[in-house]
Amino acid sequence: MATSSPSARGRRPRSKPTTSTTTSASSSSTRQPSTASQLVAAIRRDDFATLSSLLQTPELDVNRRTPQGDAPLVEACRYARVDMATALLAAPHVNANVTSSNRSAGLTPLVAACMALAPHVVALLLQKSVDLLKTFGRVDAAAVCLLFCEANGRSDAQNDAALQILTQLLDYAQEHDQLQTLLDARPDKVNGLVHVAAGLGNWKALQLLRGFGADLSARNAAEHSALGVVELNAFQARSLQFCEPPRAQADAGTGRGRNNRKRHKKQQEEETEQTEDQELQSEADKQTFTRSRPDRAVEAFHVTRTVLELTKDSGVGAVFSRKGDEGVRGLYIKALVLTEVGLVPILNEIAQMADTQKEKAVYTDGLMYTVTSVYPLAVKNAKEYQSLWRQALDKRTSDKLEVNDAAQGDEEEKKSVPRTLGLSHEAFKMVLNGMLSHDSLSRRVKVWTLILMHLLDPYAGASPLTADKRPIMEECGQLQFFERITEMIYRSGTKLAFCIFDRNDIEEDESYDEEIEFHLHVLISLTELFLQFFAPYARTIRSRDNVKVLGISESFQLAIKPVKQLWILVNAALGSLDDAIATPQRFSLLLHLLQVIEQLEAAFVLDEHATLTKLFGIMNRFVKKEANKKRIKMVITEQTQLLHTIATSFPIPSTFTDKAIPLKDSVDMLIRSDPKVLGMDLYSLASIPGLIRLEHKVDYLAMLAEERNGSVSVSISRASEANYVDFILQQILSTSAGNLKGEMNITLVNEPGVGVGVTREFFQIVQRCFFSTTGSQVHASTAKPAPHVLEIGAQWLQLARSQSPRNNKKRSDNEKESRAKRGRPTRSGGFAELFPLFEFVDKQRCGVVTIASRSVYVSKQVIETKRKEKSLSLTQKDLLVDSSEVDALKKVYLCIGRLMGLAIRNHQPLAADFPLVFWRFMMRDGSLSWEDYCENSDVFKRSLQFVLDHDFDAEPLDMRFEYTMDVVVVDEEADVKQSAEDSGSTASNSPVTTSMEMELQKGMGDVEVTNANKAQYVMLRAQQYFFGNELTYYQKIRDGFTDTVVKSDLKLFRPEELRHLVRGERTIDFVGLKKSVVYSRGMSPLRRVIQDFWEIAESFDQETRSKLLTFWSGSPLPPIFGFDSKYRSMNADTACWYIDVDTQMKASFCPMANTCDRRLILPDYPTSAALKEKLLVALEHGSVGYDRM
Repeated sequence: MATSSPSARGRRPRSKPTTSTTTSASSSSTRQPSTASQLVAAIRRDDFATLSSLLQTPELDVNRRTPQGDAPLVEACRYARVDMATALLAAPHVNANVTSSNRSAGLTPLVAACMALAPHVVALLLQKSVDLLKTFGRVDAAAVCLLFCEANGRSDAQNDAALQILTQLLDYAQEHDQLQTLLDARPDKVNGLVHVAAGLGNWKALQLLRGFGADLSARNAAEHSALGVVELNAFQARSLQFCEPPRAQADAGTGRGRNNRKRHKKQQEEETEQTEDQELQSEADKQTFTRSRPDRAVEAFHVTRTVLELTKDSGVGAVFSRKGDEGVRGLYIKALVLTEVGLVPILNEIAQMADTQKEKAVYTDGLMYTVTSVYPLAVKNAKEYQSLWRQALDKRTSDKLEVNDAAQGDEEEKKSVPRTLGLSHEAFKMVLNGMLSHDSLSRRVKVWTLILMHLLDPYAGASPLTADKRPIMEECGQLQFFERITEMIYRSGTKLAFCIFDRNDIEEDESYDEEIEFHLHVLISLTELFLQFFAPYARTIRSRDNVKVLGISESFQLAIKPVKQLWILVNAALGSLDDAIATPQRFSLLLHLLQVIEQLEAAFVLDEHATLTKLFGIMNRFVKKEANKKRIKMVITEQTQLLHTIATSFPIPSTFTDKAIPLKDSVDMLIRSDPKVLGMDLYSLASIPGLIRLEHKVDYLAMLAEERNGSVSVSISRASEANYVDFILQQILSTSAGNLKGEMNITLVNEPGVGVGVTREFFQIVQRCFFSTTGSQVHASTAKPAPHVLEIGAQWLQLARSQSPRNNKKRSDNEKESRAKRGRPTRSGGFAELFPLFEFVDKQRCGVVTIASRSVYVSKQVIETKRKEKSLSLTQKDLLVDSSEVDALKKVYLCIGRLMGLAIRNHQPLAADFPLVFWRFMMRDGSLSWEDYCENSDVFKRSLQFVLDHDFDAEPLDMRFEYTMDVVVVDEEADVKQSAEDSGSTASNSPVTTSMEMELQKGMGDVEVTNANKAQYVMLRAQQYFFGNELTYYQKIRDGFTDTVVKSDLKLFRPEELRHLVRGERTIDFVGLKKSVVYSRGMSPLRRVIQDFWEIAESFDQETRSKLLTFWSGSPLPPIFGFDSKYRSMNADTACWYIDVDTQMKASFCPMANTCDRRLILPDYPTSAALKEKLLVALEHGSVGYDRM
């Protein structure tokens, strides 16, 4: 103060006190605080009396700061001392814009009052001339008010107080013509008030700013829109320091004094002040710097409301804009907006926009793109998006009106989304236009089809809509609606056939195959769209002039006209193909589509109402299945499931067959290019005789096995032939179900052979061991098996026993007793005792085979009881059954079924000729008739026909549901006695065979045949004639077969094809072999040794030729599909037959062969006799194994 200085200066010359007195005075003068410091201390202690006393100091300068840089008025505002601020503002020459320095450099009273949320203090300051634009760090007074919102970790009460102050500031600015300047100001050099409020999620402040004319569409200095700022500072990206004022720093002790004495003096003054006046936390610090991170749900609510507030003028569709950076990029924020407003209200709002508005197309595209992205996340990520999506999809009325305050009046309500109960016609048409646009993506079509199915629910009823009713959307009952879809199908199909790609959003690294796959998806999605709408509304479709309702068949034929035009294009495109192509599915899918369309067309013509009912059921199940999927997979193999279902549900019409047959070579080329297309698109074409080659069907099965995980691994040793059967059984039966559908890996122990040659030799062993009608051709041997053989067997047997349910439970005493009483022969050795497993149907012709019949045993005591009762009828309970033998046979036949499936997959014949009815049984053909079962016996067939023709009412016959069979009578008591006497020796009583009557079906032995049940009798009798007593074993073969070949894949084949695959070719076509042989190492077929070889080979009989093939290829049978492999697929086993002439080999060597690639190696023998001699030695002794002869 002005008087302090003279007084201090006058004290020194007046007197010279003692040293102690001088020191004391000097120390007192050093500790005496300044008036400004005393004012600040009084403010902090809330000591109004002291403050009032100090204000009476003459010539007081209230604008003067303390040594620490604190201004009294600023401190009064920081602590929200209203009375003190009033007193200070009444002081002479007070500066309402005074600023603090040092610790709070730049802090003004107005900013401090805003930080303290003191509206009364702010009101006092605004009575003065204040600078609204004065900044404190990165904020001004108005920006400080925006910090207090719930999304920024503050309370609702703080937000209300801050908004009250903000209103005061805006009113002041408006009164002093500073409003626009304040709104445009950027205190942090980047963001204006609108952007700060947006970034903080303060939607209430945005409402207030809108009322004062703020431009919510303005961009900040970084050219970010307000929506962009919301996204940049929301959720994980939120920064609690966004536009926050600086915190006061206690750094006064580091002042820039010119010497150490001044710095020391200043430090002492600070310490004294801090000791005497312990500073309390200011109200500004409490309000501004005390907060917590908001809960995610709370933040989500305020972020959503902020976004809606920012788009109130442009419309909520702006949120989804993909044009530049106008919209929001974050998918989660857009999902929140969808949930808040609802998908249907947003669609309806955008649809109400005039077509002349450019934004309409932008908003529509953005919304459809967003929904297409959100929907897969909703079904995949249930925790994050599922509830949001369900709310968005099911909300039919808009809650956006709740954002508006009542004071905003009717004008604001007019800008809000209209309240509607459902999707409007305009919105439906807008969505349809977006789906059928030329650049629409397949995922968009699929997702929005699902949404429309949900919103319109056309499958709510149990049947299609009747003709007297109208669809919810009138367009769905108009022919033009369906024609528009099929025209898009035609357009997409045309592009696919001729590779016309015009997408402008193709990535640079996208391959040609990816582009084709894109159009495949589009074509499938459009087809699904057409069928999902046609099935429920077919009866309501009207003509183009909307005058009459068309019939189902007529409307379908008119609608599919564009699709049927694809026939011309497909024929032209396929006709231009010369060889296998890299992308065959673009043609196979078109054929699949045309097939389904023609199937439906023909079915509608035949019976339109029954066909529509069937199609409606298929589509109803499809729609529900799609809606419940946990993931949208854009995989072609899964997307074609609907076409598969329809194709297999309706017969193939002759119109399609007539068009498909001429394309046989082209279809052949497509499948050779990639066997997958057979399973994906050409599946049902396999039922057309002669269209799909058998080799392609087998190649398809082999391809599936290659792609599956797991494999069938079998190790076998030629050193122990006696164990072939047991070890093959053990390893095949112990293979898991999943591995059985994989590739085969055959290992010949201690032999270097690998590849398909080993596989061929393995199945040759299988054929000799299992399918011989004279018992296994590998006879038992007393030789001890090799150690590695015993090791394999021990491991398998341990596994088998541990998994056997019979070994996991204790046999009952009754079972043991019944076994002891049976006098029938029992097994004591291995599986070989069960052979032969098959026998010839006609033993004279030795051609067709069937499961070998087994003797049926009956106790002598049972027979005697029956005779006493004068009955010749038996039941299943009367038979003696060795359960161990039955179980063993079940395992054997199960293994045989698996081996048959594996042989087919590996295109290896087994030389077993089963009848056609057997293969129809294997394919579970439900159309088998009694005539089929007895096709091999005309006599038996005539006898059953007599039964069917006979009138049992007019002339009853003594016939029951029985048949005559031979049984072996066993004297159990004599056998038990003999066994006790001979101590384990074989019973000497020779069995007696007699004829008895056996019930055809359990419990039906006493049922008489009548006109009412004679058809049933004939069927049961025919089945018994074919299966005998071995039906269980036939079923086991079928079970094993389907373990390796999936039931659905069996539909690719016809029974005669399966018969051919297992039987193989009977004769060896040496002419074909000679034509297909390739001569390597530069040899010519005219070379003498080669000509000698063919002359010798052609002189061989059939048996020797088989040995030659075994030596050459590993199998005595010729290839199933002939020696020429030109029709095999590109990745199939198409090894040629080779003959090499090794001029370096000595003439004393025998010929050699590499069975893996069918290569025969001949030394350059000097004479034909030498060649023949050495060749016969090789065929006799070297047709197996992998050692040099």
